Order: sequence, then structure tokens, then C-alpha cells
Amino acid sequence: MPKFMLSSEEINSNGGFSFVKKLLNGNVRMKDWDAELPAARNSCYSTSVIVRSTIALMTAGNSNYADIEKFRSDFLFRKVAGGNVPSQETYRQRLNALAEKDWQRILDANVSDQLSRVSLTRIDVDGETLIPLDIDVSVFEDTASHKEGVSLSYHKVNGYAPIFCYAGREGFMVANELRPGSQHSEKGAVDFLKRCIAIMIQAGYKAKELLVRVDSGHDSSDFIKALSDLGVKYLVKRNLRKESPDQLLDSIRYFEIPEQVRPGKMVYRGIRSDRTPADFPEYKGFMTVEAIERTVLANGQILLIPSIELDSWWTNLPYSVRQCTALYHDHGTSEQFHSELKSDMGIELLPSGNLKTNALVLGLATVAFNCLRFIGQAALQSAKPPVGEKSRPLRYRLRTVLLDYIKVGCKIVSHANQIIQKFGRNCHNFFIMKKVYAIC
Repeated sequence: MPKFMLSSEEINSNGGFSFVKKLLNGNVRMKDWDAELPAARNSCYSTSVIVRSTIALMTAGNSNYADIEKFRSDFLFRKVAGGNVPSQETYRQRLNALAEKDWQRILDANVSDQLSRVSLTRIDVDGETLIPLDIDVSVFEDTASHKEGVSLSYHKVNGYAPIFCYAGREGFMVANELRPGSQHSEKGAVDFLKRCIAIMIQAGYKAKELLVRVDSGHDSSDFIKALSDLGVKYLVKRNLRKESPDQLLDSIRYFEIPEQVRPGKMVYRGIRSDRTPADFPEYKGFMTVEAIERTVLANGQILLIPSIELDSWWTNLPYSVRQCTALYHDHGTSEQFHSELKSDMGIELLPSGNLKTNALVLGLATVAFNCLRFIGQAALQSAKPPVGEKSRPLRYRLRTVLLDYIKVGCKIVSHANQIIQKFGRNCHNFFIMKKVYAIC
């Protein structure tokens, strides 16, 4: 039988906090929190300590106020926070006070600095490389609470309906905005789009190399005008509720030779340059259409009336319909990014009953999300490809990063004015972690 003993040695279960500390220390805009939003004179904790504590909590997969209590005596957590860690009550009060101030501009500068340090994976189409920007709404289900802003969402459950933007194929978060569950996705979407493009440009990217992909919730003339004015590439899925499937199919039926996928299933593709969005007659892009006509089902059943499945997009991409369709289908990967934020990081149930405070917490989750993504990409770059595979995966899921690179036990030793983290001999990622720390 094992014998349990309490030791006076400093043994830490979150050895990966050192990565987070180095990433935050390397962010040149982190100092703006104290410079522009200084704490009150009688406060024991600076604004940056509150911000960094929140980010550190979320990089450990925690988001509740009470979670900070178990880290108050954690040596590495205090190093990430940049000072002593506040109590649960003080932490709640300071977040509520900070939420009332103009924090979004400072946060965007922090995120921009993060994105300027990463190498975003691009999409190569006909020799042109584009950086995908996926904008999408995700429901944060919160059925058992009476928090401000929680209301019936389009998923028919109570919660919030925040909007997100991710950059690159690996999914670095550019920005998010917390919204009431009942708010339509298009309300405020133009301002959110402009904010996202501004962050990317501030990070050193050019508008012409960005490909914005959105679903049919943003099929509006205002949104498409904004895309055109910003000078970005775009794919906007059309809302076809008022379209006649038969008429739209007939209009592109002879555009090109259809593709027979199997007997009884034909795929038609075409471009309509004569169609424009409503209230936008000066539109200079295209309308692409892909139609699937089934006369026989996969099980062999013959249909008396053909089944027509339609998809259509507004775009300014100079590619074939097949290429545009494939580019949009990749937009579905953003659902996985939502899942990583909500499930892996535990951000879905936001801690406060105040909408502004929850918006601040979700905003700071952007920095935490990108820290974990950066660590995962650095680890992927440092590791050998899996046995039997010639290439590496595109990214590590954040759950993998948390379990393999953050929640790693170590012993902390102070010697000759230097902090040493000692990992066990069975730490299989030790040499990768050394490389990751050097990259951070």
C-alpha cells in the first residue's frame, strides 16, 4: 500500500505555465493595461496582474472565480501573473470594475502583437496564397442561469450567441464579441468585420491576402459592401429561402459539362455575373452556384420528381466554381475551433452574471486561446512525425496541449539565483518542451 506524505518541496502540476509566462512577457503591448487603465492608488494589484491571472487561469482550463483560490500559492502561476494573486472576492470586484472601462482597444493591440509573431498556414490556389479568415457565431448554452444577456438562441436553447473570427488553417483567434442569445448574427457584424481586418493589418498582413468566409447569416448588402470596400477576398454563402431551385438550376444547367457522380446523381456548376445583392446594384463580383440533381437515390430508389440541392455564394475570387466550393467547405473547420474553446478550455459557462464582465472574460480568452495554439504549433514543429506517417498533422487540439504541455508535473528548485524546473525521467515530452520554450 502506498503511503501519502506532505512534503515541503515545491512540486508543481502545471509545469507548462513557464511557456505562458514567456509568451506574455514577450507581448510588447501587455504593458498598455497598466499604462492606460491603471489601478486605483489603494489597490494591491495592478491591472496587468488581474489580466494575466485571468489568462493564466484559462490556459489551465479554468474560468470560474473560485478557481483562482487553488492557484494563489502556486509558484509558477504567480510568475505568470507577475505578482501576488488576488483572492476570489478581490478578483471578481476588479474584473467587474475593469469591464466598465474601454479595454477592447488594448486587447486588440495585444492580439495583434500575438498574430505578428506566428506563421499562419495559408491556402494555395492556382499559385496564389490566401489567409483564411473564418467568421462564425457559436451558441454558449447556459440554460440553468439568469445571467444578463442569456436568452433564447437560434439553437432553441438559452445562452449567449458570441461571434468569432479565426485566422489561418490552424485557427488562431483574431477577435470575439459576446452577444445575447437572441441577437441576430448580422447585427453589428459589419463593425466586427472591420475590427478583425484592422487587427490583421496591424499585425502586418495585407488586406488583399485575406479570404473572409461567412455563412448565409451574413448575406446582406451592407456586409458585402464592407467586404468590397476593405479590399479583401471573400466567400459569402447566399440565403436561398426566396430562390426557386428549378429556375436557378435551369440558369446554370448548360454553363459547363455536368459531373455525373453516379447513375442518377448529377452535379451542375455555374457562374452568374448578372446577379447582384439586393440594394447593391454596383456589385462587381460574381454569384457562383452548385446544384446537385438526384433522380435515383443511393439505395437505387427511383424518384418520380427529381431532388435538387442548391448552394450559392457571392464572391470576388477568380477561380472555378469547384475551387470556390472547396474553399468554402473548409470553412466548416471553424466549428472545431469553437469546440476547443468551449470544451477543452471550459469557457462555455462564463463566470459572471454581468454581461460586460463576461464580455471581458471572453475577450481575454482570445489571448489564452492563442497562447495554447502557439504552444501546440511550436510542439508540432519540434516533434517528429507520427510513426507510419510522412507528414505532421495541421495542428494539435488544445486538449492535447493542455494535457501534454501545460499540465506536466515538475519540481521547482532555486539555485544560484536561478529557477530550475525538474521533470521526471518518464516525461516523454521533455526534449520537445525545451525546444518549445526556446521558440516561445
